Amino acid sequence: MVGTLITIYLIGWLPVSFAAYAAGKRLADRRTPANQPLMVLVSLAAGAIWPLLVVGLVELSSVMVLTKVPARPKRSIGIYA
Repeated sequence: MVGTLITIYLIGWLPVSFAAYAAGKRLADRRTPANQPLMVLVSLAAGAIWPLLVVGLVELSSVMVLTKVPARPKRSIGIYA
């Protein structure tokens, strides 16, 4: 069980690191040269915390979906002016 979880974690680390590195290169400012070692370290760190990134994306998507759902009017007794 633990071996399977470690394998899934390590398999997820590589693509997330590559995606973070590619996004960093694409979003880097063209006028100033990118700090290559820093970009590699940040992409490796993003790969290391990829489960937290997935949880954050799930939470963000749920917030986006819930903000688009119209609220139901509550039935209440009151005076309407």
